[in-house]
Amino acid sequence: MKILLVCKSEYRYSFPSIAETLRSLGCEVVAMTFTTPATRMMERTRAFREVHNLAVHLKKFVKEHELEECIQLLEGTIFAETLNAMVYADRIINQYPFERVIKIMAGVLSFWDSLLAQVRPDTIVGEIACATEWVGYCVAQTLNITYLVPYPTPVANRVFFARSPQGNWGAAEHAYQELKGKDLTPEQLKIAEVFLNAFRAKKIMHPGLAWGLRTPLHLDVSQVARRVSRIPFRIQTYLEDGYFEVGSYHGTPPWEPIWHDFVRILRHIAHERFVFETSIPGGRRAYFPLHMQPEYTTDVRAPFYTNQCALVENIAKSVPIGYRVLVKEHPGMKGERKLSYYRQFRNFYNVELLSPSVDGHDLILSSDVNLTISGTTAWESILYEKPVIALGPLCYGYFDLVYQCKNVTELPDLIAEAIRNFRPNRTLLLKFIWSFLDTAHTFRWGDAIGDPGVLESENLEKIGNAILFEAKSGSDVRADPISMSL
Repeated sequence: MKILLVCKSEYRYSFPSIAETLRSLGCEVVAMTFTTPATRMMERTRAFREVHNLAVHLKKFVKEHELEECIQLLEGTIFAETLNAMVYADRIINQYPFERVIKIMAGVLSFWDSLLAQVRPDTIVGEIACATEWVGYCVAQTLNITYLVPYPTPVANRVFFARSPQGNWGAAEHAYQELKGKDLTPEQLKIAEVFLNAFRAKKIMHPGLAWGLRTPLHLDVSQVARRVSRIPFRIQTYLEDGYFEVGSYHGTPPWEPIWHDFVRILRHIAHERFVFETSIPGGRRAYFPLHMQPEYTTDVRAPFYTNQCALVENIAKSVPIGYRVLVKEHPGMKGERKLSYYRQFRNFYNVELLSPSVDGHDLILSSDVNLTISGTTAWESILYEKPVIALGPLCYGYFDLVYQCKNVTELPDLIAEAIRNFRPNRTLLLKFIWSFLDTAHTFRWGDAIGDPGVLESENLEKIGNAILFEAKSGSDVRADPISMSL
């Protein structure tokens, strides 16, 4: 089997080891990189049969092609109507001027056409967190190439593989639908109950939120040292590739992150003192947590809901009279947004803006209805048996008791329906939990610098086997047998 690994950003630290593992399992592994320095890094590892550099391709393509030619190339794709959504979902490309955007996107399309025709992989493994990867997914679909996106679940060390930008979890949905027609076994029932009780007792949060819970004023010496160690690579990338690096911030001036962190600290202090409330008001409440931006789960999976202030306005107009809308900032966005962003919320008389330090579990439990675009608030609301309305696609949106909003004009009726008529169903909830446990792979996934455990040999073997298992299977299969302990 031939596998193409998309070595974007920090994946360059873990993918060589994963490639070695896949090779030991009989796979042929090829790498795609976004920058020239990353290409050299991947080549030095000797883990890949070939390494293909996007930045080099873009430099040549942009120089040789005129604007109108690029427009015609993009118009000729079967996914042309999606291309602008891809651009606006990309934290880098959407900041470029018009002509550069068109030429870069045409160059990206040309790169994928050429790469996939040359390599002909059976499976691609990577994120779909930027326009380049999204285009790669679309081209792969036209060639019937499987695109696997490792997706950490809200439970630590549990991962599933999405097969589309929407993040659908086909295996869990298939397992859940099967279970609806029969009873859980006594063992399955016990495991699901234990999981649910542990979640509620411990108020378990998504492991990805741990770093965001710390204040920006907290000085983590080891983290600072890791970031400093990356500065030479950033400088090298900036000098060699400049704006042709479209996979991370390595194509931006290296001094920008330093200035950004300084401003973030000042904003965080000001926001906590003058903007956010820290106590949960009483009375009738609807809860909406702000999402991280830029972020794959919002910008790619729900590209038409990225104006969260406008969305909050629509929610505020839609709740019944006498209700407050509680809006909590995301822990990972401390100091990230400008003061002018929060000022917009003052125009809404029934909206309260809460500090990211307020306990999200308490907000979910104390609210009559919870709303989210694609965040883990939906997962937590399900496990607390509280009504939740999802405006974007959820990887577990197949659960019967999730209210799916297809259009914001539906919100008044949906909110009223959820408040008045929602009824928990414990039997369905336990089947939902079992479908999750039965189909999630168990391994550590993420930035190997932040979590060195990702590169442990036992974990690498689990990752390699999971990728190979998914690559050989359809979208509605169960993962390998796993431990069910929380």
